[in-house]
Amino acid sequence: MGVGIILGILVWGIVGSCTRFFVLQTPETGMFEGMVAGVWAAWPFFHHGRVQRYNFLHPVPRRYKVPLKQAFAKIRQIIGEKSYNFGDKWHVSTADTMQRRITATLKFTEEESQGFEGTNMANIRHKTQRVQRLLELDVQMKEEPNDTTVVQFDFRPRVEGVAFHACDSIIAGIVNDAEAALGPGTDAGSAADTSLPAPPWWLIGLGALGVLGLWGDVMKAVFG
Repeated sequence: MGVGIILGILVWGIVGSCTRFFVLQTPETGMFEGMVAGVWAAWPFFHHGRVQRYNFLHPVPRRYKVPLKQAFAKIRQIIGEKSYNFGDKWHVSTADTMQRRITATLKFTEEESQGFEGTNMANIRHKTQRVQRLLELDVQMKEEPNDTTVVQFDFRPRVEGVAFHACDSIIAGIVNDAEAALGPGTDAGSAADTSLPAPPWWLIGLGALGVLGLWGDVMKAVFG
């Protein structure tokens, strides 16, 4: 997504400037056309990043050669024993062997950088702010023949501030610990497809507005 933002801004500036100076040759024109081109250039990266994010928060279910009761007990133990920062722990709200489901929440605060402040070089200081994090976890399991269990993790992070990936290391840690405890598993499904689909209607509509805007500016420049 960062690449998409940078590329979109570059395309916006280049297309807008070229449209203004080489096509329309009139002041205060070309910026809307450049913005439309920038959005079109950034959209594939945003789509890919959004799908990747979904696959990270909702990883593909994994199939393990472990009986359901044993898998449930090991994952429940991992969640119960995990501790972060200075003792922040998961709060398990559901651990139901009949429903084969575990739900838990993790709340904690962190210091996040807010840049620097000060009136001169002598008193510049680093500014930080305490921000809250909330991570919700839902684990569902399905029993299969031959003492095999399918495990599905779903995570829902909510963070204050600008560190949108603040909980990512915790998510990766839980998934990796489960894999280590249950042994090598195999995928029991497929990840969301990252290939580029047809452009959405809102993007097509924006492109049409860009073409109409360019046509209108050309008419003004010619018949002005």
